[in-house]
Amino acid sequence: MVVGFTYFAWIFFSPINLIYGLNPATFPSPFVLALDTIVYIPCAYYLVRAWLRGMMRRESGPAAGIDVVEPQGATPDQGDEWGEATHPYTPTVPPKITGPKSDIRSSPTGLDMSFFMKPPDIASGENLFDPERLHSHGMMRSSVSSGNWCRKRVSSRAMGSLKASESRQTGRFVRARMPHGEVSTPSIRSTIVAAALRTGKTRGHERLKICDEDLREKVLSQRAPLTIILVIDASLSMKGSMNEVRRLVEKIEQETRGSKDRIGIVAFKDSGAVQVQTPTSNWNRIFRALACLRISGLTPLADGLAKALETVRRERIRAGNGESLIIMVSDFSPNIPLVASLHHEDVTYSPVHDIVRAARLLRTQRVRLAAVNVDAEQSKWSKLLKRPYHDAMELAVLLRAKKEGFQDSIETVISIPEFRKSFGAFLVARASGGKAFLSGEILAQRSALGFMLKGTQPQNRHNTQNLRRAETYVAK
Repeated sequence: MVVGFTYFAWIFFSPINLIYGLNPATFPSPFVLALDTIVYIPCAYYLVRAWLRGMMRRESGPAAGIDVVEPQGATPDQGDEWGEATHPYTPTVPPKITGPKSDIRSSPTGLDMSFFMKPPDIASGENLFDPERLHSHGMMRSSVSSGNWCRKRVSSRAMGSLKASESRQTGRFVRARMPHGEVSTPSIRSTIVAAALRTGKTRGHERLKICDEDLREKVLSQRAPLTIILVIDASLSMKGSMNEVRRLVEKIEQETRGSKDRIGIVAFKDSGAVQVQTPTSNWNRIFRALACLRISGLTPLADGLAKALETVRRERIRAGNGESLIIMVSDFSPNIPLVASLHHEDVTYSPVHDIVRAARLLRTQRVRLAAVNVDAEQSKWSKLLKRPYHDAMELAVLLRAKKEGFQDSIETVISIPEFRKSFGAFLVARASGGKAFLSGEILAQRSALGFMLKGTQPQNRHNTQNLRRAETYVAK
């Protein structure tokens, strides 16, 4: 009835009639009538469609749920004036555990062992990287000889990113030292200078005598290849930080492409972690692996650390005791524990405790770790305490530990609820002996790998004077 009434009103008062010189409320000619009908049909279709969608979104009233009709027998709902057998309409509320930046840090109940034994589906969800852009990067050949866009010196581009220790037998001369055991690379110039300093000024006919204590050997240094394990969080909470992950990967590519550094990729989401790409120096293979990443599901942070350690162990067996660097890119909001913790009857779901256990394993294996937090809201600690991200969080934990009477930083973070929610990056870095970074801090550096390698060295603890200054600043 409504459609018919609006159709006749359109025929008599259509703007098309005015175009052809007909007065309002006048029945048009057959040609104009056909033209009015052609224009009216799609307008009526979209009008009815919008009306039905509006009825579906209504939670109460006589027409609530009018478009949800059950095929089986059912009784009409109260107030259903249309007399159709309908299903009661209830709005669908998405679960909080899968929402972005969820405040829930405990695992959902009702998960059986089949959930944890099932490997995560990396191919489900929204693309983390643009496949077409990765393909164009993969087809591009880096101009290693001339430099071009690779941000590495020509002399070091064929080597690696890690500055080797001073026990190397080849490389660039750094300094001279007294030999320890057999002299491998003697430094003649430094030996003569040491002998001259010992004997003092000699006469013209006297010769300089060199003793065993004057011998000096060269200290050589060079850049060694580095095995980098990129541990990428592919959970749904990373949806708002995808751009930060892309920029970080591009910066690492600029510094490692053309060198002997090997890059491996581990992704974690849903029920666990999986190795997407074994360590390789071929960036074409790395791009193909990155194109397969999709974001969805929960955040099994502890399993990502365990899978990265497993990859490092395999690389050490293959290439000897080489240096490795694990770069974990996440918002550090764990909500799924390790599978191993479920085998013990007296252990409950504890994602936060599991990341501490997994990070301590990295420390015992002497693996470098850089925890890169892509959550921009965490920069408030650096602004408040006027320090870099890791130092600011450590200082905040020490201040709270002194107030609450705790003796350990990890114990303080686990015991304080607000710290458990936002100090995940510091917790991983502190337990593993590494360092936490903000993605903005790394992207602002000239060399991201150099900045992270320097930060993963043993850290100096805050002394009492710095603690007192911080307390005075906070009190003001």
